[in-house]
Parts: sequence; C-alpha cells; structure tokens
Amino acid sequence: MLTLRGAPALSEFRLNKLRARLAAFLDDPIGVSAEFMHFVETEADLEEAQLQVLRHLLDYGPAHGETPEKGQLFLVVPRPGTISPWSSKATDIAHNCGLSGVRRIERGIAYWVDGAGGDAGGREVVSAELHDRMTQIVLADLAAAGILFRHAEPRPFASVDVLSGGREALLAANGELGLALSED
Repeated sequence: MLTLRGAPALSEFRLNKLRARLAAFLDDPIGVSAEFMHFVETEADLEEAQLQVLRHLLDYGPAHGETPEKGQLFLVVPRPGTISPWSSKATDIAHNCGLSGVRRIERGIAYWVDGAGGDAGGREVVSAELHDRMTQIVLADLAAAGILFRHAEPRPFASVDVLSGGREALLAANGELGLALSED
C-alpha cells in the first residue's frame, strides 16, 4: 500500500466551525487541521514514471502546506469492505492513464487535533464529530489504513428454514451468521 498526502481537506471557514463545535463538547480550546490522504493498492511496485503520473493525478485542490502533525491523529476512511464512489472513479481514471498496476485508490481525511486530551472519552467525542458511523471509521494511525484493502473469501451460501424452524431458526441464524436483526 502506498500512502500519499493530499491537499487540505477543509476550508478555513469549515475548520473554524469544527473547532468551535469540538471546543463546546470538550470545554477546551481545540486546534484542528485536516488534509486528504490517499491510499493506493498496487499489484507490484510502480516504476518511477508511473509513480509520477499517480502523484500528478492525486495533486488537486489548494496547495499543500507543511505536514500538520500536531496533536492526535484521527484518520477518517470508508468502512472496510466497502468501495467509495470516489475510489471507483479515481481507480478508473488511473487505469485510463496507463496505471494498470493500480488495483484501487482510496481517500481518507487525516485530522490532527491538538487539545482533545489523551483519554478515551475525549477521543470518542472527537471521533463522533468527525465521521459518519454508517459509512466511515476512524483509525489512530496511517498504517492501519491497510484494512481498506483486506481481501476475504466469500462465505459459502447458507439458508435458513424458517418454514419448519420458525422464529427459533431465525434467532439461531441471527447469532451464527452475525446478521444483527432487530427484535421485531
């Protein structure tokens, strides 16, 4: 997996709104910066010319500043096992530019939060404000983004005989298959 820095992810206006929201929850002044991070799964190491093409493709938006690594990292990425629409389009563009060795490109946002405190409660509050739990997760370091490209074999087909087993069969399947069905 290649990791490439991107442009700032939020305007100063949006950063100020986020700082104010976090400061209200944590009762402390907060420093926040955010930049896009690109994660690239390749079939093999890219040649230098291919790497340059990839870097040019992923160089968009405002100019890059200094690495804002001040405070705690909150890396917001798509949920594992999903492929974001951004990823689909970026990967297609890479292939159209001759980068056939690129399997997939995914994008996340690296938030650097200064002043959130090191306790789990503060981290939980900040994480909840930075991501959408339905479509994203928050990671604590860049290397953990490798989870985006984990490939799993599909499970074998299973069926549940609710006609003869009734509710009990459905409850058993819920536990065994991890379906997370609601009580009703």
